[in-house]
Amino acid sequence: KHNMRLNPEKCVFGVQGGKFLGFMITNRGIEANPEKCKAIIQMQSPQTVKQVQRLAGRLVSLSRFIPKLAERAGPIFTLLKKPNNFLWTDQCEEAFQSFREFLATPPVLQRPDHNTDLLLYLAVAENAISAVIVQEHQRTQTPIYFISRVLQDAEKRYQMVEKLALALVTAAWRL
Repeated sequence: KHNMRLNPEKCVFGVQGGKFLGFMITNRGIEANPEKCKAIIQMQSPQTVKQVQRLAGRLVSLSRFIPKLAERAGPIFTLLKKPNNFLWTDQCEEAFQSFREFLATPPVLQRPDHNTDLLLYLAVAENAISAVIVQEHQRTQTPIYFISRVLQDAEKRYQMVEKLALALVTAAWRL
């Protein structure tokens, strides 16, 4: 029907879980790659712009697992705008430590159940917008995907309703 061929040497069937596209797929759901989490947890506080770039890249690679990433990492991302005036502040250190603590036990994202409604929650901050898609299972809402991005300078001047609409459009584009 689909005219698809499989390479038997590359196929594995009947396993409990494994790595796929940088994520861990298990019977519990989609988990963050423990190696990526460990890399951030074991990092020292950045001392140079290059180290901040490395940290930002690692955080972005785990963005689907981190709620409100853009808002929480705002102080760190701000350092990337002004590479000549590097100053690791207390706010940056606080954000970095919160990520290290959070990634010690990242959330497990569920696979969507096509027989259950999806719920979309939007969050708007002064400098960032975020969204999370969840599904309700046995009166508990479980996350499926987190979306977040920093607002551009012009977008920061939007009214609250416009920021909510932007968050909705951003969520639609990312999915």
